[in-house]
Amino acid sequence: MTSNSPASPDLHAHYAAMWERAHGAIGAGDVDRDERLAAGPDTRRGLTLIARPGAALAARFDTLLDRLAAAEPDQYRHPPADMHLTVLSLFTATEDPAAQLARLEEYRAAVHAALDGMAAFEIDFDGIALSRGAVLARGIPRGPALEGLRERLRGELLARGLAGTLDQRYRLVTAHATLFRFAAPLRQPSRFAALLAELRDAPLGSMRVDQLELVINDWYMSSAQLERVEVLRLPEPSPRS
Repeated sequence: MTSNSPASPDLHAHYAAMWERAHGAIGAGDVDRDERLAAGPDTRRGLTLIARPGAALAARFDTLLDRLAAAEPDQYRHPPADMHLTVLSLFTATEDPAAQLARLEEYRAAVHAALDGMAAFEIDFDGIALSRGAVLARGIPRGPALEGLRERLRGELLARGLAGTLDQRYRLVTAHATLFRFAAPLRQPSRFAALLAELRDAPLGSMRVDQLELVINDWYMSSAQLERVEVLRLPEPSPRS
């Protein structure tokens, strides 16, 4: 799949750099295990604007997960109900979110202002990306809409004094969906790395972002822990004159 976004070459380069940093480490069994996954329900809470894959794309993600889990069954696979793309984490999941949640209506106002005039857009998922902690579906937006929305959100949050924990972990530039997290040592690291290489450029499908969810979430976007604050719909783009 290809994208007509001017930013796509940079995003492809970003994903390629992620792969180079992680693939060899995974092949050597040097993964970043998330040990909290085995500790029961996550009590951390954040506030995030997300998009959900449609049923057909989620099913393709789940089929990919069948292959990954067959090779390494001790790891964590995101169930279809939890699959998502993060537009922006308005504040990162934390053990004590009371101060931020007290300003929930201000966060909502920032989201509404940022979405004013925004239209639906498309993201292509043309393979997988890696970190030392996870396997991701590699998304490439068609055009600049996603990055433009993120910049508008950052600006609205900054204007309202809500940007104190924004981009605290890293500045989000990709359009990925996290699918598979490492929770235990790999059984056969080199064979798993070979499987990842086989799947690297396997096209997965496209996602039309015409609806967003503002949610209070745990670190993993677990549906059992999620509180949906608001569903926001994006209109179809106006026909070109």
